[in-house]
Amino acid sequence: VNMIASLWHAPEPKNGDDYCGAGTVGSTEACLLAGLALKFRWRKWYAERHGLSEIEVLAVRPNLVISSAFQAAWEKLFRYFDVEAKVVKPSLVKGKMAVDAKALVSLCDEKTIAVVGILGNHYNGNYDPIWDIDAQIETLNATKGWQIGIHVDAASGGFIAPFQEMSGKGTAGAFDFRLPNVLSISASGHKFGESICGTGWVVFRQRENLAEHIAVTVTYLGGSSDSMTLNFSRPASGPYVQFYKLLRLGKEGYMQKVENQMQTTAYLRHFIANLKHPNGENRFQLLDGGDTRCLPVVAARLNPNLGLHYDDVDMQHALSESHWYVSGYSLGFENPATHEFENLFTDVGQETTMFRIVVKSNITQSLAENLADKIEKVLTVLDDLDHGYETIHSKIQALKDKGGKSEADVPILEHEYAGDKFSRTVRKTIFAQKLMQKQREQRSTSAIVSQHIC
Repeated sequence: VNMIASLWHAPEPKNGDDYCGAGTVGSTEACLLAGLALKFRWRKWYAERHGLSEIEVLAVRPNLVISSAFQAAWEKLFRYFDVEAKVVKPSLVKGKMAVDAKALVSLCDEKTIAVVGILGNHYNGNYDPIWDIDAQIETLNATKGWQIGIHVDAASGGFIAPFQEMSGKGTAGAFDFRLPNVLSISASGHKFGESICGTGWVVFRQRENLAEHIAVTVTYLGGSSDSMTLNFSRPASGPYVQFYKLLRLGKEGYMQKVENQMQTTAYLRHFIANLKHPNGENRFQLLDGGDTRCLPVVAARLNPNLGLHYDDVDMQHALSESHWYVSGYSLGFENPATHEFENLFTDVGQETTMFRIVVKSNITQSLAENLADKIEKVLTVLDDLDHGYETIHSKIQALKDKGGKSEADVPILEHEYAGDKFSRTVRKTIFAQKLMQKQREQRSTSAIVSQHIC
């Protein structure tokens, strides 16, 4: 915790104490702990401001303001700990999914426990402008007499952005405790921190009127110690591996690791940006933050101007035949405030699809070249599968529109009938069937394409 707090420029503890934070089970628990501390901090302030007793203030429901590109951990906070969600939708094409600071802060009121800035969202890896959010919160608090703080969800960026900054390729402004209104930061150790799955971290600005609200002091183990986690017993393997990696790699090692990842990402981004359709138009539209100041992630979508009879989710399933998993998404979400299924972004509908490629440290240049080769060949096959996908998409939509799913409506051998899982299964099955059909047709003349795809 001390090493990570120092990495994020936490204020020096008083009287030689340790920094304030905890190892958690993934970044989900870290987000929940930060949310609880911020909620209890707000509750104390709100009761004093309105002259409410400890019992009376329990009837007031607080809220948290966040981008619609939030990770699933926050939905647990809203549901488990009775916090209202106030969601701001960024734009996909123009804003590249980074939330607008003014729009985010405009939703705040005196019941807001905090705003969340996402340091690398899981759709395209772009950073929210934490530095701009801090400036807006500073002005708001001074004007209204409020005490709203910022939580930085650095699930992915917590072990990327600091080392980009050390290499001289950092964000446009500070993103951590150097900003006065940042009260807590959470991160996953197993995404880009190189620890094992289930490793997470939360660091607080201070103990007083923040972390102390979730600290439970225990004495039965032979001394007095604080626990700031949701459960007492947990595996020690995650912190041990994280500690080893921090010592083994050091700042120089992490800087080189991140630089390698960004270079490999840039190679794939350049490939995708320059891949052409047979008609001469670009195959893809890039949707990520570029070669610097973002996560090592390539995000794009099939060029909508091409009018293709397949989409990015179909491409995901086709690539899986070559043992590559490239995540495809449809851009809709269930708004936790309204419980309605809505557009994820302001400028595209929920039926829009996209994909991302996450470049972890084990993706070497040769592997990236292999992926590029598979993408190009898979697209050639998908282009050649006439309109099978267009037909199946129409059938799936018809089934959804009428609220039922009939096996007779979709002539596929085997299905799973459970929401989006139904669509994914049908699409993957239709690709496999049509690929086999195409292989049979071409076997007598040319087996080159089928050999490479399979």
